[in-house]
Amino acid sequence: MLRLIRNLIVILAVFIGLAFGFFNYGSTPVDLLWTKTEAPLAVLLGLAFLLGLIIALVVCGVRLARLRSRLSRTRRQLKDAEAEISNLRSMPIHDA
Repeated sequence: MLRLIRNLIVILAVFIGLAFGFFNYGSTPVDLLWTKTEAPLAVLLGLAFLLGLIIALVVCGVRLARLRSRLSRTRRQLKDAEAEISNLRSMPIHDA
């Protein structure tokens, strides 16, 4: 059921995006500091979306790599601590 709802939402979003692009296909002036050009608004919005998606993926990828590194370091410390506890438990008790 959830898959059906998700698919319907995706189809609706694609339809709205296509309608938006069709109705806003007029050229829009763009000033890129070093050059001026005109491009369709739908194309500019699509490029802005893709640029934002790429930036977000890079930022999330860097954060994910840091978290995985921290997790492996913590797992290594846990393994060392468990080995030390096991060694301490197996030591004989000497009363003074």
